[in-house]
Amino acid sequence: MLDATRQTSSRPRAESRSSAASHGEEGETTKEHEGMTRHRTVVVGGGISGLVCALELQRAGHEVVLLEKEDDVGGRVRTAVVDGYTLDRGFQVLFTAYPVLCSYLDLNALALRDFLPAARIVTTSGSGGPRSSLIGDALQSPSLLVDAVAARHVSAVDKLRLLALRFFATSLTVDDCFSPRFGRLSTREFLARCGLSRDVIEQFFAPFYGGILLDRSLATSASILLFTFKMLAEGRTAVPATGIRAIPTQLASCLAPGTVRTDSAVVALDVMDERVQGVRLESGECIAASDVVIAAEPPAAAGLAATAGVRLAMPQGALRCTTIYFSAAEPPLPGKALWLNAERNATVSHAVTISEVAPEYAPAGRHLLAATAVGKATEQDEGTLIANARKDLRSLRGNALPDLELLAVCHVPYAQYPQPPRFQERRPAVATAIGGLWVGGEALHSSSLEGAARSGREAARAIVAARR
Repeated sequence: MLDATRQTSSRPRAESRSSAASHGEEGETTKEHEGMTRHRTVVVGGGISGLVCALELQRAGHEVVLLEKEDDVGGRVRTAVVDGYTLDRGFQVLFTAYPVLCSYLDLNALALRDFLPAARIVTTSGSGGPRSSLIGDALQSPSLLVDAVAARHVSAVDKLRLLALRFFATSLTVDDCFSPRFGRLSTREFLARCGLSRDVIEQFFAPFYGGILLDRSLATSASILLFTFKMLAEGRTAVPATGIRAIPTQLASCLAPGTVRTDSAVVALDVMDERVQGVRLESGECIAASDVVIAAEPPAAAGLAATAGVRLAMPQGALRCTTIYFSAAEPPLPGKALWLNAERNATVSHAVTISEVAPEYAPAGRHLLAATAVGKATEQDEGTLIANARKDLRSLRGNALPDLELLAVCHVPYAQYPQPPRFQERRPAVATAIGGLWVGGEALHSSSLEGAARSGREAARAIVAARR
């Protein structure tokens, strides 16, 4: 099976294994004890949080080196090119309403391709064959008004309550969304309190937000629902024309030459007299630093902090997803809207012909379909998973599918960390008990691109304030 997480494009990568010598604070090459090189700050992790942290420190005039263990930056935000098809590491999108992340991005340069602000709900069981309804945001796209009014899966009362929920979510700030008022409820509890019927919760919210939250049971904190609802209503949902990797690539391009070192796995922290002295790499190299930011995924961050005797209050567990990529000569599921499988025991939770949204994702004359499974469906053996995915896709379309060629199966074992009610109360602090050691990964805020950006910015600003 093709590895859809391996980068196969020929574009230049970030600098790999730069020399041990580096410029000190005054621009001169300086070396310290045991041959270690001095840097103002070492950022461990080249995902969105680490990149934003490094950018924020650079803007404040601080010298930074960013260490990434993989062969390229991006963390989970990665793309592979396989036989001319652009395969993101799982189904990923950018919400242009993300206030912090997008403040660091040139959205025009990303050449964004927009999804229709709508979802097509399909019920495949029962008599009469599949039933389909297009539910969209007619305030964003007036052309969706007729379909929204006619949608059979949502009652007139539920449509009014959905509209009320939209207005309510957009009236909140991001901080309001994450307040205890909402953070103590599950998504399912919150929706029930809003008066939404069981039918709309099961047939719309479970597959749609279940795909976003990677939890069709809707046990995730209501804060995440409100935050996502707000982002959907206030901006566009899009992908860059060259794949989701364009986001971290653009962030990295804004850093000074030599800042990013790939293929540089950090295995331990050096600490003396309760203050961080630097980091040790898998290669044996030591890099000294006045400050170290751990901007890795929660499990890796906890493990690295433990090498200094620090226990971090990191989220436990992992939510997984699997995206199966097929190619075809015609769009298997036509249109720019996400297709939602309303069946309770579905293998494919949601699917989209991504080349309908971004034609650049497929070679000329071909189309690319992304079908995603979440939760227990991802635990099937690969042969069963693929067979059930084909079956679900036939049911969603409602008639014969075009010939589907399997391109790749992309397993993402750590797509998000669980965010149950009250998860905000158990987030780690940016500062640690070790002087100069900081936490900057997404665990500071939420498991999202925006959460990662906010966390990286928070760590950088804490360092800047501490050095004043």
